[in-house]
Amino acid sequence: MSVEHGTRGGMPVPCIVGRSSSHFTRLVRVFAEELGVACEFAPVYDLSSLNPSDYAGNPALKLPVLKLGDVRVFGAENICRTLAESAPERRRVVWPEDLRDLPARNAQELVWHAMQAQVQLAFGTQVAKLPADSIYFAKSAAGMRNALEWLDERLPPIIDAMPPRDISLLEASLFCLIEHLAFRATVPLLPYGHLTALARAFGERASAQRTPYMFDTPPGG
Repeated sequence: MSVEHGTRGGMPVPCIVGRSSSHFTRLVRVFAEELGVACEFAPVYDLSSLNPSDYAGNPALKLPVLKLGDVRVFGAENICRTLAESAPERRRVVWPEDLRDLPARNAQELVWHAMQAQVQLAFGTQVAKLPADSIYFAKSAAGMRNALEWLDERLPPIIDAMPPRDISLLEASLFCLIEHLAFRATVPLLPYGHLTALARAFGERASAQRTPYMFDTPPGG
């Protein structure tokens, strides 16, 4: 199942290859919307495939991937940076290296950790149907809860100290994470008031409303 994309004015249209149910994919799609970069979207239906061509040529068998003609860009942050470079208008984006204090840098690291843990839990227990009481998944869940607690306790001053911006990778990735935890119902979100408040506020953006989580259905499926 190779993924093709079209052209516009003789130029290849950027194509995001991923899944509508993935928070890493949603992060990329949110950035494309925020930056005004028109992209096609090509869903991948079978995550059990071991063929790199089913992941737009990513040898790591991971998503998302950005297709730019014959060029492939692997990984969510890498793709977000590529989209920012090709945006029709300059936007003020706060990247991890723009975070000047250690708590903010730690926050981004813990968001990445929690997003990856969510992938492990969702794929391992819900897709692969492996036992949830395995120490591997138990440790992932505990680490995720600890990270969420740390983030919730420290979020307000971290956000307040951020420089002026149109969008930040930290806030966008945190939004995608929190909404995904509700979508996949992995851990209860009730204890994390600051995180859910940020997600509600970010969720009012047009970019968030245009990229809702859903399960991709194969044609004819």
